[in-house]
Amino acid sequence: MHKDVIHTPLEPFTPQEEAALFDRLDALSVPQLESYIASARTSLENRALEPSWRPRVELGLGRAEAALLKGEAAAALLAASTPEAPPPKAKKA
Repeated sequence: MHKDVIHTPLEPFTPQEEAALFDRLDALSVPQLESYIASARTSLENRALEPSWRPRVELGLGRAEAALLKGEAAAALLAASTPEAPPPKAKKA
């Protein structure tokens, strides 16, 4: 017999939960952020995702995208400020 499942809606993040999520996302590397973003987008496309989870996933996705942009910008600045090493000299035979 099929049981009706009653889902209680999730409450919005508390300020402490939101800060903890943001701290974790800010600490991820660029590849980890890319993976998180891909996973969050997949979750949002999934029709089976409980509607009460959607705002939480969207919040994390938005912060992860912002952190990714910061990480990529920081990497570009670092690459631009690091002098390139001269090409290795060819060995004479």
